[in-house]
Parts: sequence; structure tokens; C-alpha cells
Amino acid sequence: MKKILLLLIAVLSLATFCNQAKAQKDTSIYKAWDDLVARIKKDKKPDPATGTRLKPITEQWAAGINKSVSAKPVKEPWKEWALNAGKHGAIDLLPLMEEAPAPIYTLSIAGQMDIDTKFNPYLNKIESQQKQLGEKLAKNSKIDQVYQKEGQEGLEKRAMAESDKSKIIQQMGGMENLMKMSDAERKAAAQKMANDLRSNRGLISGNHNPGANAMSKKMMSDTAYANRFKKMSDTEKEAEVKKFMAENPQDQDANFDPAKHDKLMKEKNETKYVQDITLLNTRIQDRLKAATELYSKNIIAINNWADSIRNKIEKWYSRRYAAIPIVELGEYGHDKDPEQVQALEITLANLKYYILQSPEMQVKSDNWNVYKTNCKYAIGELNDFIASYKWGSNTSENIFAPDADQQVAAGIGTAYGIMNQLATDAKNFTTTARGYQKQYETITSAR
Repeated sequence: MKKILLLLIAVLSLATFCNQAKAQKDTSIYKAWDDLVARIKKDKKPDPATGTRLKPITEQWAAGINKSVSAKPVKEPWKEWALNAGKHGAIDLLPLMEEAPAPIYTLSIAGQMDIDTKFNPYLNKIESQQKQLGEKLAKNSKIDQVYQKEGQEGLEKRAMAESDKSKIIQQMGGMENLMKMSDAERKAAAQKMANDLRSNRGLISGNHNPGANAMSKKMMSDTAYANRFKKMSDTEKEAEVKKFMAENPQDQDANFDPAKHDKLMKEKNETKYVQDITLLNTRIQDRLKAATELYSKNIIAINNWADSIRNKIEKWYSRRYAAIPIVELGEYGHDKDPEQVQALEITLANLKYYILQSPEMQVKSDNWNVYKTNCKYAIGELNDFIASYKWGSNTSENIFAPDADQQVAAGIGTAYGIMNQLATDAKNFTTTARGYQKQYETITSAR
């Protein structure tokens, strides 16, 4: 029991010592700030050497957050694919991402910056690239090509033809017949088909259009959906068919008519190619997500650090302001001594400027640069792939099947989105730095 008491006393003594040490440390810092108020009050003007005098405190308080942000994570998923500087295509993502302008973190420079001139050209360039990507996709769209040649009627006929390949829909007389049924007839047909399927599973063999199959099941089982579909415009019906085709990709089976084997295998390989691109996009998204999570985590840490510094400064300011005496101001009555209030306000502006705002913007800029580098790694595999990709090479005769061009465009669009985010964040950081500078100039020049 005695040993436990002695141990408890030792722990409490250590805690008391640590708290006293921290209090003495803060008191020492606050004493330096008090001296700064006195100097500013005496000199009647801002001291150019203020930043130098505050430098030890600035470096001491910024050391922790700098170490945290610069720490290398245990895992770096964005580096799963090594960057290849030798592959360049018509669309070259890595140099374009490298062009993203970095934040201007030096407050005095940001204060003189024409921010729109600095960042808008790049943002406009990304927007232009996105527009060109859309035009390229539209140019090679097989659905658009069919529409140009055969019109809306041609698209509907092709959609019906693809749907009618479903064994289930064939048993019901085709999609067109299904759409003409009344609700009662559709329910009866659905029940009959369900019974037939239970007794003869072979009815679904050879069904090599899951999209059409899924759509037919939806119409048979969901009366409200079937009614909505009937009321849709031609454009809406086309979009609905395309949606089901995209959500239910083909899974071709080569065990059909041997005469069709080559054609079916060709289509199956095309489907596999599209699936491979989809998986590539998934890898890119996962890598970008990991890089973005680290970036966001660091931003949160920086903001928390900034809040803790701000609280210390404001705590000191509140104590000093409360101690300013009330003086006679003639016809203006009584108020806090204006000379002391002004000296305190200028000191507060200097403390925020040198101890908080300047290091805050620099560490945010450092974090942004790390994020940009990580994003380049994350999209490296996609950039290598598109270097040799041939647009419009999708060979599937089913124009409603998943399209390789669409998947590639989706991946490139994701990369463009990250580039836009990088430039927007850099612009916002610079805008904040400019605001800090203007605020500092306004307060310190008022004397």
C-alpha cells in the first residue's frame, strides 16, 4: 500500500511539474508579447524587425505541424504504378497536371497578386479539354451515328431487336408485344413465365442480353414502372434502354450455333476489353481517393493547429484588453485608453501575421504540392494506357452495349476533375493569403 501511495505521489508531482513548466513557457511567450506592445506604443509606428523578433516563437510552434504534414505514410497506394515519362499520346495528362499553378503562400506577394490572371487561364484550359473530350466521345458514338443515318425509329428498332434476343422476351412474343399488353395481361404473362421457368430452366439458356432481360423483368414485376415507361417520350425511352444495357453488361456464351462462334467470341473479347478499362478506372479512382484522403487529413490537422494558435493569441489579447484603463476623453466621455488600444490592436495584427497566418499558408502550400505529386502517380497507369488508345475502335454490333470510348472518357474526365480541384484549391489558398495581407496592411497603416 505504501509503495502505491509513493508511486501516486510521484505521478502527481510529475504532472504538477509539467503543468508548471508549460505555464512558465506560456508566461515567457506572453511576456515577449507584452514587451512588443510596449515597444509599439513607444515607437508610435510598426517595427520592421517585428517578424525577426517573433521568428523563434513562429518556428517553435510551426515545427510540430510541419513534421506531421511532411511525415511519409506507411502505405502509398498512389504509387502502385510507376510513372513512365516515355509514353505520350494525343491526350497527355501528366504534363497538363504539372501545369496546375501552385498557391502563392507568401502574404506580401499574394497581396499584390492579380489572382484571376494567375489561375483562370489554367481553369479555362481544363474546361476546354473537357469540352473537347465530350466532342470526341460524341463523334465516335455509335448510337449517334445510327441516329444520324436511321433516326429515332432506327434506334427503337435496334433496341427492340436487341431486347428480342432474350429467350424470356421471345417466349412472350417480343418487347413490342409486351409493351402493348394491358396491366392484367402483363401480370398473367409474368405469372405464366414464372411457372414455366420453374418447370423448364432451359428457357433462360442462350439469353445473352442481360440488359434486355433485366428491363423485361422490371416491366413485368413493376406495374408503376411499366406505366411510366409507356408515357415516356422517345428520347426518354431511348435513355432508359441504354441505362439497362449499361448496368447489365453482356456476358456472351460461345455455346451457340457454331457458325456464329467467331462473331460471338469477337464480341466477348470486346466486352472483356471494356471490363478491363472499367477496372483500370476503378484502380485510378482508388488511388486518387487515397491521395485525397491524406491531403484532406492534413488540411484538417493544419486547421486544428491554426485554431490552437489563434486561441492562445486571443486569450492573451483578452487579458491585455481587459487591463487597459478607462480614461477621460473630453466631449467623447469615457472609454478605454485609445493609445493603448491601438498599440494592442497593432500587436495583435503582428502576432497573427507572423506566428499564425504566414506559417499556416506555407504549410498548406507544402501539403498542396505533395497532393499534386501524389495525384500524378495516381493517374500514371491511365496516362500510359491512353497513349496508344484508338478512339472509335469499339467493334460490338450491339450499339447499346458498354462502350470502350465511354469508359476511357470517364477515366480522363476523373483526371480533369482532379486538375480542376488542384487549381481551385490553389486559387482559394492564394485568395486567403491575399486577404491576410490586406487585413494586416489596413490595421498597421492606420496609425
